[in-house]
Amino acid sequence: MDAHSHDSHHVVQRYFQMWNTGDTSIAPEVLSSHWADHAHPEISGPADVQRSVTHIHASRPGLRFHIDTILGTDDLLSVIGGVGHESHPGIIDTHLIWLIRLNDGQMAEMWTYQRSVP
Repeated sequence: MDAHSHDSHHVVQRYFQMWNTGDTSIAPEVLSSHWADHAHPEISGPADVQRSVTHIHASRPGLRFHIDTILGTDDLLSVIGGVGHESHPGIIDTHLIWLIRLNDGQMAEMWTYQRSVP
């Protein structure tokens, strides 16, 4: 993995860490000002994400995003993981795949797909 790939993986890890901790201070660092989450088109830009994280973290404080694998290099990544609850570590309730496009070292777009698990 080259340095640029490592950096893009780190940005994505920080994004999901923000959701898990509720600390939104990094949103402007990891998200493009033109951020678009295609699963939630009503949320655009870092400020909207900060409000969403704060709201979700307050209403569902045990919600945890898990990353199993990050595939890809440079500006196009596929993240395989899911959503669970801290009271059941290691158990994922919803298995997801996130497709992420980065631009200039920040997350620019994300698509979310539910994956079936046998």
